[in-house]
Amino acid sequence: MLLAFAVHSAIPLIAQDSTKPASANAKVKGSRSAAAHPETDVLKQWVGDWDATIESTGRDGKPVTNPAKTTVKLLGKRWLITDFEGTFLGAPFLGHEVLGYDPIDKKYVLNWIDGMATGFATGEGHFDPATKTLTLTVSGRDDSKGTMANWRQIDIWKDADHHDWTLRVVSPKDGKEQIQMTIRYSRRK
Repeated sequence: MLLAFAVHSAIPLIAQDSTKPASANAKVKGSRSAAAHPETDVLKQWVGDWDATIESTGRDGKPVTNPAKTTVKLLGKRWLITDFEGTFLGAPFLGHEVLGYDPIDKKYVLNWIDGMATGFATGEGHFDPATKTLTLTVSGRDDSKGTMANWRQIDIWKDADHHDWTLRVVSPKDGKEQIQMTIRYSRRK
């Protein structure tokens, strides 16, 4: 077993051309560095500590408001790592998101996981600089039904220190999109 680990660990070293610096070996054909994409500059506005208010509907059908907080870090000028902590449906709620820009597909991409879910949610979309809006189409498992579900996440920037995020689903009753949850963010000072 130790031999298998040693061989597996050595493969990247053997495959690397030692006559070139590591950064030259890391380049992917057709890609550019993160700094070369203005789309990644958009991500910087999310970085920081945020206080949030979750607005949703309780099991009794009445509006519910809960506090939350997030910390968002930028990894390698390309990926946002978000730690989300709050209360949802009366229980502690922890989640983690990775959001970044894919320069090959020319889309923002998202992965989300939380303590209530049994699988990842993944999405992709675009940022509209004119409206300061990030719109993502996301899919993930609806654990209450055991089936896959699709929704849209729309994040609208009000100013540099405030943005509103909504989760929107299509109603099976009338086929119209409805806001299922809103999270209002304010940058912590």
